[in-house]
Amino acid sequence: MPFRAVRDLAGSPVADAGGRSIGAIYGALAEADTGLIRYFDLSLEEHPRHVLVPIGHARVHEPEGQPAVRLRAAVLGDLLEIPIYDPDTPLDADAEHDLLVAHGRCFYGERYYAHPAYDHTGMYAGVHEVVTRTADVGDGLASLRQLAGVRFAAGASDPRGWPLVGEVDTLLGTVDDLIVDTRSGQVRYLVVHRAGDGQAVLLPVGFILLEHPAHRAHAPGILAEDLSALPPYAGGGVDRPSEEAVRSALVRRLLPARRHVLPDFRDARRRPSAR
Repeated sequence: MPFRAVRDLAGSPVADAGGRSIGAIYGALAEADTGLIRYFDLSLEEHPRHVLVPIGHARVHEPEGQPAVRLRAAVLGDLLEIPIYDPDTPLDADAEHDLLVAHGRCFYGERYYAHPAYDHTGMYAGVHEVVTRTADVGDGLASLRQLAGVRFAAGASDPRGWPLVGEVDTLLGTVDDLIVDTRSGQVRYLVVHRAGDGQAVLLPVGFILLEHPAHRAHAPGILAEDLSALPPYAGGGVDRPSEEAVRSALVRRLLPARRHVLPDFRDARRRPSAR
């Protein structure tokens, strides 16, 4: 899909994930046909160069009424490993693929859940915790069904039993359980029983919007074939290799032709650019 350069947020200061000032927004790339912003064009100061950052990898806020940008996980050293972008050269499919792979490496270790695939905005309209009343709940990812004395924080919803629908309201399955990070109290995955074969799979929360009035979960752009490509979930806790297998399977399905279904671009689906 061709892009066109726009000047949205040009001049806005940018800080990395550690809060260090690293440069400013030079402009952005928007889809030529829809006008939706997909990338910020970031001009680095200390090491002069341009790099593209997927819109979902950055947060825009307005301290003192002026827009500013802060990166979710990348620090300056990470950005120096991102392919340099020439604003005068069109972004082709191969270059975009390499760019996204490089950005994916920014989310590792303690930064793993900074990835937009684990953003709760679509689930709870904010970051709400699932809180356990017992201290002895382990130290990792656990099925909500395993945790005794659980309550949902104010504003959060319990989607267990809700249908999961995908593109054009296609029924994909039913939400059976939640996978909770016992260290933070936050939901990381929904356990979905696929329609048709009933197999349980994990879907990261960043792919899901909870539609409260309808009591259903919505995974925009996700197809039944995408769920079929996910590794089976056997129940219980979830280790990091299993998590990486889930994310890798989704990336393989969505890159390159359906890359904008990825949560890396979720903000763009909700907020049109200035034309």
